[in-house]
Amino acid sequence: MKIINEKKENVLRFGFHGEKEGYDSGVYFLKLPATAEEARRKGAEAVSVMEKVKAKEGFAPTSELGPLARYFVEGVLLADYKFASRRKGEEEKTLYVDYSQNLEELEQIKEAVFFARDIINEAPSIMNPEEFSKRALTLEDFGLEVFIGDPKWMKEEGFFGTLAVGRGSEIKPRVVLVKYTPLNPKGKIALIGKGITFDSGGLNLKPSKAIKGMHMDMAGAGAVLATMKLLPALEPEFEVLGIMPLAENLPSASSYKPGDIIEMANGKTVEVDNTDAEGRLALADALIYAEKHGADVIVDLATLTGAAVVALGELLAALYTPSDQEASQFLKASDKTGEMLWRMPLVKEYEDELKSSRADIKNAGYKRNGGSIMAALFLKEFVSRENWVHLDIAGPAMIEKPFYYMPAGATGFGVRLLIEYLRGKR
Repeated sequence: MKIINEKKENVLRFGFHGEKEGYDSGVYFLKLPATAEEARRKGAEAVSVMEKVKAKEGFAPTSELGPLARYFVEGVLLADYKFASRRKGEEEKTLYVDYSQNLEELEQIKEAVFFARDIINEAPSIMNPEEFSKRALTLEDFGLEVFIGDPKWMKEEGFFGTLAVGRGSEIKPRVVLVKYTPLNPKGKIALIGKGITFDSGGLNLKPSKAIKGMHMDMAGAGAVLATMKLLPALEPEFEVLGIMPLAENLPSASSYKPGDIIEMANGKTVEVDNTDAEGRLALADALIYAEKHGADVIVDLATLTGAAVVALGELLAALYTPSDQEASQFLKASDKTGEMLWRMPLVKEYEDELKSSRADIKNAGYKRNGGSIMAALFLKEFVSRENWVHLDIAGPAMIEKPFYYMPAGATGFGVRLLIEYLRGKR
């Protein structure tokens, strides 16, 4: 969708003051939104109407919305998405608006979200650790430092969990590091994204229904990469290090096995209770690396557990952190972007569930109950600071049916949230 700041006659017109939604006197009326999120959804409705009536052009008097105009335009931009291969050759629609503010930032945010959606929606036979690394290298064109760690480097740096997870695949694991450095950084923030480019469950093979859609198990890495791409334009005051451990979790004669014991880079040993609890092993590597390299704040995003989906559904992500300050900042960012979070407890009494008789800790608990909490408690073993935030985005990272400005498939959840969080960080 192209947005042009110009009044336009003789096109599909929208209004905001009708008594009910629908056509009246040649104008399609949308109910006047009362909140930022309602405005985004009205923007998405405008796109839907244009598609239904096959209108190539439309005009919306966004000046009538006051401060909510920004969010209406944002909803329009985010809603008009199709996967990259389906966008080719498609004639672009245009919405004219009388919007006095700069459209460039909204366009940049849309491009970042679409970048994440395209990566996550890509077929897993294409979007493997090698292909993800190639796409990460394109961020050098934006002035970012990009480094791709191969298995030799990973072994030297102690990414032993990620290496174990990726043993069953012919395509070997990688670690993508992307660095943004301002002139006078006020501190260092690490953004970690889980990058399991396909998760079969390994030798603990998932059932057919559960394995469908597991190309999205790198949605955390996709969101982090897309956020990093936008940072040179936003110019945050903090140094930001993106860390994305990448692997395919596949069964083969060389796969890691239930009962294996992995010694992590910080010296802790992990008994593999379940090869389908693989993402937390890769994240643990990245948490250790982030602390080692002096991050003041560490944030990880991961499609980590089905338990988070059971608890919160498809629209909310689970937020875990020991820090009330970080929780407050993320919840404020969530309120602004409409990407919903629910703070979950780190229940100390559940830690016994992860104890092992053969190692320091197991990668999965004895019980299925509280699975998202168990995964967060596991991660907590590998980070010592209070300023750590874990976002389990398994629910909203990919949805089965369109929901306003979120298409079916990859939503790009987390990109706008991280941008808003970094923008508000002082």
